[in-house]
Amino acid sequence: MASGLDERKKRILKVVTDDYIASAEPVGSRTIARRYDLGLSPATIRNEMADLEEGGYLEQPHTSAGRVPSEKGYRYYVDALMSMRQLDEKEVEVIYNELEKYHNEIETIIHQTSKILTQFTQYPSMALGPQIQSAIFRHIQLVKLSESTILVILVTDTGYVENKVIEFKNEITETELDRISNLFNQKLRGMNLRDIESNVIKELRSEMVFQDQFFNEAVKVLIKSIAKHSQERVFMDGATKILEQPEFSDIIKFKPLMKTLEEEECLYRLLVNNLQRGAKVKIGRENENYGIQDCSVVTAGYEIAGRTVGVIGVLGPTRMEYAKVLPMVEYTAKILSDLLTQICKRR
Repeated sequence: MASGLDERKKRILKVVTDDYIASAEPVGSRTIARRYDLGLSPATIRNEMADLEEGGYLEQPHTSAGRVPSEKGYRYYVDALMSMRQLDEKEVEVIYNELEKYHNEIETIIHQTSKILTQFTQYPSMALGPQIQSAIFRHIQLVKLSESTILVILVTDTGYVENKVIEFKNEITETELDRISNLFNQKLRGMNLRDIESNVIKELRSEMVFQDQFFNEAVKVLIKSIAKHSQERVFMDGATKILEQPEFSDIIKFKPLMKTLEEEECLYRLLVNNLQRGAKVKIGRENENYGIQDCSVVTAGYEIAGRTVGVIGVLGPTRMEYAKVLPMVEYTAKILSDLLTQICKRR
């Protein structure tokens, strides 16, 4: 069968997918004829479903006479057939109010986002905090705590604040610290943190030759501790919700999935690989991680001042309610973007 589908096959694929998403039961031609007013006989529907199976859009579980969508069928459904559900006024109000009440706490508001997505979708939800490597340097402050310790405070345009205490062997005055702070701020303001090892840093080093050891320690704060910290900022909520889906009553499917959900590094890679503007749906084996290849993942990047800095997502079975989850993730990412941009403008 050609890759394109005629209107009759599109209608049948849509109702089969809608029915299977709702019931989790394989769908037969008689069920379609009885439940949906397609103006077609069961025999005609059966023939069309056989063609759809031959084309790779439907599959027939060996234990059932009914059929279910394949990954190819779900992809076609998501891209061309499903009717996107609009969020109702109550949902819009709750999402906004639940996030807005944490209007000064960036990490809390991001964590709350994953909780809200789980609450509304009943699937496991995730959020990746603003990636510090994509942030823009705003300000650094050096504070002398004692003769041998200095507090480094780094602030970025994403509202991220890093505090790090540096042990320093040589004595340094507060006047020298102020001078060094000013030098860093003049040279680095507006730079992307991923570029801080550039020629500007070499220029800074030449101007701070008298405090070479301190310079090396300060740069470590700007590079190593920040990069490490950013990978830990993954929030997960509702992992056990996946157990409520009949597909995962099978322990063979369940074990690799839960192993993935329990490993923060796996979640980090899953999210950071989808760090882009707009919503995205990955179905089944489109996901690189073996542990979630019986699942679908809906993600959407969120922005601060027009730059995509993080991502939120929902994970469910391939039988996921895409028409509900996709607009929910998109809208939540938009509200999160608006609120985080407001927070960072106030700082």
